[in-house]
Amino acid sequence: MSTIQAPGVALHHERIGSGEPIVLVHGTGADTRAWGDFPRVLADHGFEVITYDRRGYGRSNHAPVRNYDRHVDDLAVVLQHLGAPAHVFGWSSGGNTALALATRDTSSMLSLSVLEAPWHGLEGSTPSMLAALARAKFLQAIGRTEPAVDSFFRWASGLADGGSSFDLMTPEEVAVLHDSSACVLAELDPHPKGVMMQHVRSSHLPAELSITWLLGGASGPWSARRAAHARRGAPHIVLEDLPGLSHLAHAEDPAMVAAAVAAAARGSHGADD
Repeated sequence: MSTIQAPGVALHHERIGSGEPIVLVHGTGADTRAWGDFPRVLADHGFEVITYDRRGYGRSNHAPVRNYDRHVDDLAVVLQHLGAPAHVFGWSSGGNTALALATRDTSSMLSLSVLEAPWHGLEGSTPSMLAALARAKFLQAIGRTEPAVDSFFRWASGLADGGSSFDLMTPEEVAVLHDSSACVLAELDPHPKGVMMQHVRSSHLPAELSITWLLGGASGPWSARRAAHARRGAPHIVLEDLPGLSHLAHAEDPAMVAAAVAAAARGSHGADD
């Protein structure tokens, strides 16, 4: 098993392909398994793709953490381990992790792309979001851990038509989320440096770093509002729509998302070379 040593944890990581490195940062409840075929498809665009299990997830054994600065510090360690700057792609809260690191130090980043990052999500709270969080914590309190996790993800993967892409996941994909139930539910607890990264200013995202923000065209409006909010503080962010896809876009159409990420990494923002 390949690991990268970070303070207090050995981070499991995997590599595939050759070329400029691109590090994938998974979201809440996921681990390297949740990327599916996406790393291989992205590697076919001429990149070395590095995935890793965040602290507490998958094979990176550690107690669940609520302070997301720990995940930001770990990403910095992963990038330093590579020995050269890399492109970074963060999905969901993995996008928040990467964005927060970019406000601190971009010396290890060639470019940054994110997929539906819940940036400053508490600031954009909606009744449906608060209801989903309350239901998840209630189910946790009465010992129904897996339904608690499902309740949160059903909201987080909501579609514009009122459905949820969570309900289209395979049993194997849902099992990955259930394996990380303790981490998911810990991240839903209040913390001043929690998953939504309220304490990090969008205006601190450096203009010299190319940032592309991908949005699922079939997703509900909440994610687009978070992107618009971030762009008000960092107007150099490039927004790109993924037609017909949702919060789980990389699993729904790996080829479309890989093409978008590869284009962002090459600086063309919209068309693969």
